[in-house]
Amino acid sequence: MRTTVTLDETLVRELLEFSKTNTKTAAVALAVKEQIRREKLKRLAGLLGKVDIDEKAIHEGDKADMRRVQWLEKIGTENDK
Repeated sequence: MRTTVTLDETLVRELLEFSKTNTKTAAVALAVKEQIRREKLKRLAGLLGKVDIDEKAIHEGDKADMRRVQWLEKIGTENDK
């Protein structure tokens, strides 16, 4: 989406420097994404102590993930032969 905004030139230069991006558009897009990420983290932090977590299910999921990784590694090794 194309939008026209007026930004402080000093802030934009500083943003370009810190973001290590090549264009103003990329720098502003990155800054917007970062702001959204921070707000989501704040909301998530607000849920601490309010959400019940099934630790057994998490542990079982971790074990299933490890089995998948081992299976994929096995397939990869077999395909390399």
